[in-house]
Amino acid sequence: MKIIQKYIVSEILKVFFIILAGITVFITISNLLDDMPMILQHKPPIILIISYFFFKTPFVVAESFPFAMLLSVLFVLSQMNRFNELTAIKSLGINFYNIAIPVLILSFLISFFNFIFNETIASNFYTRSKQIKENLIEKKSGAGPQIRYDLAKLGTEGRIFYIKKFDGLLGTMENLCIIKIDNNLNILERIDAKKAIWDGNKWIIKDAYIRTFTNNVETNVQNIENYELWISDTPEDFIVVKRSFEDTLTTNLFRLKKLIDLLKQSGFQYREELVNFHLKISFPLATFILTLLGISIPFLFHTQKSFLNAALSFIFTVITAFFYMGFLTIGLSMGKMGALSPVLSAWISNIIFIFIGFLVLVKIKK
Repeated sequence: MKIIQKYIVSEILKVFFIILAGITVFITISNLLDDMPMILQHKPPIILIISYFFFKTPFVVAESFPFAMLLSVLFVLSQMNRFNELTAIKSLGINFYNIAIPVLILSFLISFFNFIFNETIASNFYTRSKQIKENLIEKKSGAGPQIRYDLAKLGTEGRIFYIKKFDGLLGTMENLCIIKIDNNLNILERIDAKKAIWDGNKWIIKDAYIRTFTNNVETNVQNIENYELWISDTPEDFIVVKRSFEDTLTTNLFRLKKLIDLLKQSGFQYREELVNFHLKISFPLATFILTLLGISIPFLFHTQKSFLNAALSFIFTVITAFFYMGFLTIGLSMGKMGALSPVLSAWISNIIFIFIGFLVLVKIKK
């Protein structure tokens, strides 16, 4: 990479991190104001409030990446226009595409990083922030984490559940033992299995060993590949199940795919979950797509007044963000209603803006 290209990329990165921090702080303050009634009602300790917003911050950062990148590209290139640096670069025989390509590569790498960041740190931290809000601040009865380990629960009809891993979102148990006892605490039945899946009406237990007892003495053992356990204990009785549109949006992509497969196998509607699945792939690419549009603007409209450059960059970013999120919201709504396919509903905003970006790009003279 040439020295000039390295200089432009480094300047964009510097401004990007500053703007990203600024947007994150602004959104966090906005979230604080939104949650203020809840905070005033429950009056939690200050450490809980700090922890709640701390674990919520990575998801806010992930959402801010595209617009921080767009604003940083606009600001840096506009400032270079102000000091005639772009004119000097052109006079050296370096055309627009030599400047654009490294910036676009940078934005693509940031898009990829945003995808990984959202699926790991942001997703896990957001789950933790919800646990703090629901369990420790609001103290909702029955609320709990979606995934729990080494869970023991007294069920109905004298059953005791010992579960190594329970996933409330998916409605699954792993490495479980179910013991049924009578009123005198005598063992009547014991079920050991690797996995159990809730299909909406009953538990489907995989690779189950069922032992029956008489006077606490084992009398029979059966190995059944798929055993149907009809009991009134549902996933909600273990952990509150969260399957709203917003909850699945913050769910890890792999867990969301498992949820879609389970809903499909059980005959339930899974359109909203599928829309969110594709959205979690499409949204990180907005960083690259908005950069494709933003990199051309300083070459079409520029001024040598610093304040006006900054103001125009900010206004253009706000307008772009408004229309991008507007098209995205419309697409998601149509996807949830079935008017658009889940793939198209999640990608429609990206498709529109990548088309506009290429149109503007080809108008720039080399």
